Amino acid sequence: MRTEKKYRDLFRVETVESGKGTKKRIIYTGDYYKSDIPQEQAKKYKMCLILISAIMAVLFFYMGLLNNDGSRVFYVVLPYVLQFLPIAYTVMSSVSLYPKDILTVVQYEKSYVRIKASGTWILILSIAGSIGDIIYIFGKYGNKIELELTFLICNFAMAILAIIILRIHNRIKFKIITRDG
Repeated sequence: MRTEKKYRDLFRVETVESGKGTKKRIIYTGDYYKSDIPQEQAKKYKMCLILISAIMAVLFFYMGLLNNDGSRVFYVVLPYVLQFLPIAYTVMSSVSLYPKDILTVVQYEKSYVRIKASGTWILILSIAGSIGDIIYIFGKYGNKIELELTFLICNFAMAILAIIILRIHNRIKFKIITRDG
């Protein structure tokens, strides 16, 4: 399903007369989501989400620079590479969620809901990468065990950060404000 069609019912197009001719104006008609926790606490949680997602991005970049032998093996590198999109979405969603206390349905789904989905995928993929690296280490395939252990520790750190993101996400609550009242 295309995104435009998914949110079509939430908007109304009006034609407005102006001095230069007619213009089409798009008006949001859907419900809103309002933060249901104190503003100071919500701000703290959102800043933590931004900080943790930035740390994850740096950690991901660092893992790519390690150039360990395991990163040339399919079952080790595939989970690592697949983490790119969830990490990127977590960074974008955390940044877009920060300044807002009232969200439209579109903003809610593309920031708050996406953080949970991305965090879950980062957790799954980092655990899969850890398992792959453990298999690789115990198979005694690598030459430099220090680099393999560093990669493994980074994968564990990524999993821990994903768990922290999911826990923070569960603490941020929203209530629905309907257009009708």
